[in-house]
Amino acid sequence: MWFSQLGFPHITLEFPYKRQSPLTKKVKTYDSIIQVWEEIEMLVDEWESSQFSLGRNLYFHLPLFMNPQWIIDIEYQMLLKEYSIIKEFNIPLANTIEEASARKLDEFDVISREIKSIQLYMDEKNGR
Repeated sequence: MWFSQLGFPHITLEFPYKRQSPLTKKVKTYDSIIQVWEEIEMLVDEWESSQFSLGRNLYFHLPLFMNPQWIIDIEYQMLLKEYSIIKEFNIPLANTIEEASARKLDEFDVISREIKSIQLYMDEKNGR
């Protein structure tokens, strides 16, 4: 969400490569996307009690050790587009709340919270 709103950094990396782990602070060789996902999972576990949103933490830490574009897939992009269209054109997600997909409600809730977190960050950054 954060990268789609604020832009992706220009990072050119090819496996294998060396980068400092944001978690251990040690230089580590990343040989595959599987190792990158393992690092991300450890970071997510570490941030469970963070004062910042998961999206904000990922936005600032992923570029330290990987190219964030590696983990963005078409399903994610379509979900953001669907959310935007529903919000912009005030289209209901379902006829009733009982008919709405629980998964979709959860996904849209996360997107909504991250958008608010981005707005808060931008306000702080711009001194408002």
